[in-house]
Amino acid sequence: MVLPGLAVLPVFAGPRAREVAPAAALSPAAAATVEAAWSVGDSIHFGAGGTQIRPSDAKVLDAHAAWLRGNRMQRLLIEGYADGVGDSAFSRHIGEQRAKSAKAYLVSKGAPADQIAVSSGAGGVPACGEKTATCRAANRRATLSTGVQP
Repeated sequence: MVLPGLAVLPVFAGPRAREVAPAAALSPAAAATVEAAWSVGDSIHFGAGGTQIRPSDAKVLDAHAAWLRGNRMQRLLIEGYADGVGDSAFSRHIGEQRAKSAKAYLVSKGAPADQIAVSSGAGGVPACGEKTATCRAANRRATLSTGVQP
């Protein structure tokens, strides 16, 4: 099991592919911001066809904004996804818009824009593969993963 509070990646590798950094490598203050950011989660969700940040997801982004402000060598990759309904061009577009919306929110909270990259995963990497309304809602998301600046 990987402890999310100590998760650091050498490159962008996706939200579930974290490596554990040695405890001695992190100062207590840095460890606290890492713990706060990753303990609240690594994804946010959106309404059907929407890109607006929901109030229930603000705490996830607020924690990551604080983490970025305190860790200038870190980078955050935000990948936006669609629910798989509609054509692939729309899925790519809405995925990118969701990632950009999350980035804009983080920047509005003081996170440096140059530490954040965005991409669209379209509908190609579903969190849930069933063809139900609940699964489609789970797939309308943006995931957050981290990396160290080269």
